[in-house]
Amino acid sequence: MEEKAMPGAPASPQAPADAPASGGIREEVRRALLSRRRAQPAARAAELSLAAQERLLASPCWREAARVALYAGVRGEVATDLLLREAWATGREVWLPRVRSVADGLMDFVRCPGPESLRPGAFGLNEPRPELPGAGPGDAAFQPQLFLLPGVAFDRHGSRMGHGGGFYDRFLGARARMRQATGGSARACPLLGFCFGFQIVEELPRAAWDQPVDGLCTEGELFWISR
Repeated sequence: MEEKAMPGAPASPQAPADAPASGGIREEVRRALLSRRRAQPAARAAELSLAAQERLLASPCWREAARVALYAGVRGEVATDLLLREAWATGREVWLPRVRSVADGLMDFVRCPGPESLRPGAFGLNEPRPELPGAGPGDAAFQPQLFLLPGVAFDRHGSRMGHGGGFYDRFLGARARMRQATGGSARACPLLGFCFGFQIVEELPRAAWDQPVDGLCTEGELFWISR
């Protein structure tokens, strides 16, 4: 397993190269990818999730990260159970998202020392327990060295599209603005999209609020995006 500087042949499905960043085209892509993800047999999803996690575990970006921001997979997303077990077993500092306000699309990240830190939360996903302190976008305690992002679709230029709630885009956008306001770098650590290979499209219409990723990891490849 190796990390590649740039990928080879394009994946499908494909959004039109000259498509405007319109809601209509974005929704078409979102619906198509969600439908394909839901139609994937559970056994196949588990097999591909395991391969993606093993690829990441074998990479330098994982081995060198003592503090990681992960997620607990839900609704057909690539699973992260192996990553979580490995992170806790090796003493890494693990941060997981917790919804603060569904109506406003806001979330925090919470340091979770083990699986006992989790309970069922919003949207049916496992979230950090409510009594654990959360870190907002500007909190100095939240300093991951690798930030894993789920999504519905990505492209090979780093564009990402989520489920439409804007939780990650709001968090990352606010974090970047706060860091720049204090003279820091907008990108505190690598943002790595984590998805199935079929979720990578040739070109994804980008909205003004979209926060791009720095690389992508799937069951078949891990690559970083040159800008």
